[in-house]
Amino acid sequence: MYIFNENKVFADFADDQYIVLNHVNGEYYSFDRASSAVLKALVEGCSAEDITESLCSRYDWEPCKVQEKVSRFIERLLQRQILLSGECTKGDAGPYIASLALQAMPELGFEVFTDVADLLLMDPIHEVDEKAGWPFKKS
Repeated sequence: MYIFNENKVFADFADDQYIVLNHVNGEYYSFDRASSAVLKALVEGCSAEDITESLCSRYDWEPCKVQEKVSRFIERLLQRQILLSGECTKGDAGPYIASLALQAMPELGFEVFTDVADLLLMDPIHEVDEKAGWPFKKS
């Protein structure tokens, strides 16, 4: 099983897509629909094998290629410390994968944004300048 690293990230799932914010380094991550479905399955207790099996049966894709993509996706999530690994429970990835209307095998991944990291990491209580107003990043 995988869980969100709540010591570092906040995740929001809306409109079948995840947005994840790392409140330690200010990065945020945007997931497309396919990657969000796989991420949802992971945090709901599905193993990589469950997800690979569901993707292969739904789309008749080659298992070794799907397994490689799912493994790389999970490894990237762990490297960015978005997820923490734990014991997998027996989950059913089928409903998450069934929500996808894909013809080709998706590239599982996410975009990393750092453009507002300095604003996200500001301390609005202690970094206030009375003349400049709030928020104001001190130099």
